[in-house]
Amino acid sequence: MALKANLDIAQRLDITCRKGDTFELIITIKDSDGEGLNLDDYTDFELDVRPTDEDTGTPVLTFEFADFTAQATGVLTATKSYADMANVESGVFVYDLQATDNNSIRTTWFYGLFTIIDDVTI
Repeated sequence: MALKANLDIAQRLDITCRKGDTFELIITIKDSDGEGLNLDDYTDFELDVRPTDEDTGTPVLTFEFADFTAQATGVLTATKSYADMANVESGVFVYDLQATDNNSIRTTWFYGLFTIIDDVTI
């Protein structure tokens, strides 16, 4: 019998938002016991939105460390202003959200579709 080790902990989370609206995604990250993960132990968060998962060009939208607020209770908030969101193209894209801890271990936590819907008022 073959043994397997799956190191991929990423969860699929599809996101839909509206162009020109303030973007605020609030997620509670939990440990294996179901408790909020202490996000003070993390030094970086990054979320890139791209046309495809194979695209290596400039992202459609990037959330850098300054776009996140993290709490010791496990609550992670990603925010972009309505002005930033007004400058992105609408469409269906892919994304992933990665976190780097104090030991420089980088892990993808979430991935999925990132849909940006056109808005009438921008």
